[in-house]
Amino acid sequence: MTRLHAAWAVALVATLGSLYFSEVAGFVPCYLCWMQRVCMYPLAAQLGLAVLTGDVSHRRYALTLAVPGWLIAAFHILEENHIVGGLAQCTVGAGGAGCDVKWINLLGFITIPTLSFVAFSLIIILLSWRDRPSSARTLTT
Repeated sequence: MTRLHAAWAVALVATLGSLYFSEVAGFVPCYLCWMQRVCMYPLAAQLGLAVLTGDVSHRRYALTLAVPGWLIAAFHILEENHIVGGLAQCTVGAGGAGCDVKWINLLGFITIPTLSFVAFSLIIILLSWRDRPSSARTLTT
């Protein structure tokens, strides 16, 4: 599995996971969750297309979605932990859930924005890691 395949797998799992949380578990996505979805869902499609076509140039275009998604997820973590003030859109929230609602809280720190942050981080790392050019010289004995 290449790093491109791994990045696509991360984006696909994150997309399916967010759909599970909202459509099956019934968690109401807040404004910041929607903004992270706006960055993640196209990544799953774009990286899937890159895997199918073998076009590694998609890497730089995927980063234009992954980096803003990562920043939004980081801000969301700060907001849900009351480190920064909330956005006006988050005070009302969709369906009564503000951006500081922790729908899940595993081990005291793993929340949905944390999962999103980790997914975006992995995608950025996987897409930023450049392959070294292979050396034309070989050792002979």
